Amino acid sequence: MKRKPKPFLIAAAVLLVTNIITLFLWLKPDASPGVGGISAGSEVVATVGGDSVTREDWLYTLEQKYGEQELRQLVNQKVIDKAAKKYNVSISDKEVDQEFDLIRSAYDSFDEEFTADEETVKAQIKTDLLLEELLTKDVEISEEDMKNFYTQNEEMYSIPKMFNLKQIKVKDKSDAGQVIKELESGSSFDVLAMERSTDDGSANLGGDIGYVPAEGELLSPEAVKELESTKKGKWSQPVKTGSDYVIYLLKDTVKERQYSYKDVKDQIRRQLAMEQVETPLTPEAFWDEAEVEWFYGTEQ
Repeated sequence: MKRKPKPFLIAAAVLLVTNIITLFLWLKPDASPGVGGISAGSEVVATVGGDSVTREDWLYTLEQKYGEQELRQLVNQKVIDKAAKKYNVSISDKEVDQEFDLIRSAYDSFDEEFTADEETVKAQIKTDLLLEELLTKDVEISEEDMKNFYTQNEEMYSIPKMFNLKQIKVKDKSDAGQVIKELESGSSFDVLAMERSTDDGSANLGGDIGYVPAEGELLSPEAVKELESTKKGKWSQPVKTGSDYVIYLLKDTVKERQYSYKDVKDQIRRQLAMEQVETPLTPEAFWDEAEVEWFYGTEQ
C-alpha cells in the first residue's frame, strides 16, 4: 500500500489564501496612486454609480469572513513555536525535505491541493511535524516495533522516478510541428500552452502537470524514452499519445529512491506514537498551557 498523503495540504492552501487576506486586513492608507481615479489612501475604495464602498465596509467584510480563521492561524503558529522551545523539540530541514518528497510522490500530478509553492508547503510540513513531535514526546515506542513496521511497509518509503513536466497537447502532427517552430523562434512555452493546448486542465496552468511517475498510466513508454533524452529546461520532440501529439517541457527529474529504516525511524516513531495519543492533533491542545487570550473569546 502506497503511503497516503496527509491532509496538511488543505491547510497549506488555506495558509496561502489567508496570508493574502492579511495584507488587506493590515492595509494602511497611503498617498500612492490608485486605479480608476481612486487613490490608494482614499476612504472610498470603489464607487457604483453614485454609491460608494468605503474602506471601513471593505475591511469589516473581510474581517467577518476571514478574520477568525487568519487570527487562529497566527496564534497557532506562535503556540507551536513556544511549545517547541519549551520542550526542546525541533525538526530538521532534512526531515522536512524527506516528508515533502514522500508526499509529492504519493500525489497524483493533477491534485489541486499540491499546487501551492514549495516553500509554503514545506513550512506547513514543518509545523505539522513539530506538532506531532510535541504531542508524542512522552510516548515510548520500542525499536522492535519500529523495525517491524518498516519491514512490513517498506513500499511506503520508496520514491519512484518522476519527471516534473509541462505539456502542450495538440490534435495532429502538423500542429505539433508548428508549436515546435514557435518555441524555436523564442515563444514562451507557458503562453503557447494556454493558447494552443487542447488539455484544458493543464493549459490554464501554462501546461504544468507537476510530477509524473516514469512508470504509470500518464506517460507512454515512447514519452518516457523521449524524456530520458531531453535535457532539463528543454522541450521534447512531439510524442504521439493516442490520437494526439504532446510536447513536454522537462523542468526536473527526480531519481528513484528507497529510504532506509535509519532515514525514516523518527517518522515511524511519530506515526506509531500518534496512534496512542488521545489528544486531538491540533495546536489548540496547547492553548491553555500557552495562556492564549484572543479577540474571539474563550476557545472551545
